[in-house]
Amino acid sequence: MNTIIQALEYHASTRPEKTAISGSDSGNLSWQQLYSEATVMIPALAGCRTIGLYMGNSPAWIVADLAAMAIGIMSVPLPTFFSTTQLRHAIQNAQIDTLITDDPQRIATLVEIGRELKINIAGKLYTQLFLYRNNGGSRNGATAKLTYTSGTTGTPRGVRLGLPAIEQVTASLADAAEARADDRTLVVLPLSILLENIGSVYVPIIAGAEIIVPDATELGISGSSRVDAKQFAKALNRFRPTTMIVPPHLLKLIVALGQQHKLPDSFRFIAVGGAPTGNTLLNAAQTLGLPVFQGYGLSEACSVIAVNSPADNRPGSVGKPLPHTHVRVSDDGRVYVGGIISDGYLNETDFGDGTELDTGDLGYLDDDGYLYITGRHHNRVVTDYGRNISPEWVESELLSHPAISQAMVFGKENGELAAVLLPRDTVTPEHLRAALHDTNTRLPDYARISRYALADSPFSIATGELTAAGILARKVIEQRYASLTNTLPEGNT
Repeated sequence: MNTIIQALEYHASTRPEKTAISGSDSGNLSWQQLYSEATVMIPALAGCRTIGLYMGNSPAWIVADLAAMAIGIMSVPLPTFFSTTQLRHAIQNAQIDTLITDDPQRIATLVEIGRELKINIAGKLYTQLFLYRNNGGSRNGATAKLTYTSGTTGTPRGVRLGLPAIEQVTASLADAAEARADDRTLVVLPLSILLENIGSVYVPIIAGAEIIVPDATELGISGSSRVDAKQFAKALNRFRPTTMIVPPHLLKLIVALGQQHKLPDSFRFIAVGGAPTGNTLLNAAQTLGLPVFQGYGLSEACSVIAVNSPADNRPGSVGKPLPHTHVRVSDDGRVYVGGIISDGYLNETDFGDGTELDTGDLGYLDDDGYLYITGRHHNRVVTDYGRNISPEWVESELLSHPAISQAMVFGKENGELAAVLLPRDTVTPEHLRAALHDTNTRLPDYARISRYALADSPFSIATGELTAAGILARKVIEQRYASLTNTLPEGNT
């Protein structure tokens, strides 16, 4: 029996009527009801080797995930934001034989279905699909969860996660966040993202905390980056979470709402990660008294590697490495991580004991052991000053400005720095130039933007300008806009 299921059983027996899951239009689930729902679902998975979860955030997602974990079936969270090609690849690559979904029509266009059943999970009907061609697919031994990450490529790779690694990361993160039973954790990111799955489901279960899991529309979130600010503020004030995980663009919105006095006073721990966060934004959050703690991780290391905490917090860093990891920075600034990590990629060589992963990131450890991430090794730009610049640093400062919604920085052949910018809807050209000038004044002269182009539309997975993991597809964006920066006015420097 694993520690997560043990914790679920413990809360069901000692605090049966306490709320475990809330925020859904199908009603709340107590700890006893959550345990019962997971237990009742187990027979439906009989004979299943690999279960795919393709649905939006919901109590049912959590129930199905826990049921699979309880009986040792490998679960494969499938992001709803995957393209058709990526989704088909993941289903076939993982040899999923059973799939739980709220969108059977889409799945039917991708793979051959043997049969389907309607299944009631936590008060709502879902579809259980038995995939004909994948029936009887082989298992990967001790793999408990297969999470797909596309990195900087378009084809997702399955990362194999063993149960001991998941348990250890959950325990380390719970300790760092000082998770407790009176917490109310708001699920904001898709549960198919490993960080959200561990940090917003498994950690609260260990602590006996309430998990708030509304539909994305209830939060005002649509697509990969669109957020209705009024709806998001309404949801925060309705649910009054104490903890949640957000990417930098949502932290930016939270700071703006705080400056307008539109936030609840319930927050205890707001983790920010998934992309570089500018010091300007972190300082603004600190000025408002928001308990924001930046962290760092990757799927290949079973999610979180380092995180700031109430006990050890150094804004600007991504915190101290968690106890289950060890971090080494090479002489050329590359960050390597070892310790308890994933088992490797599906159908590829195991990482094995003692493996050190090259994260591809650049950074350093200060004298007190705090880790700083400065950018990606292969993204470095050499400026006309002869300086090596990480574009992520400049982008994080640009994105700290309320006028700028998206940004991508690259180097011109003459050594100048150029930026492709998507302003917010109400921003005028004059306001955008002022935002550029304001950002440049906060940067050293060798890191300032000299030219810029306006993006025609938001960077997205559909346009090919974001990978499935939400990472900038830099070459695509640069090729699309590089010539335009030659004809647009120079940015104020």
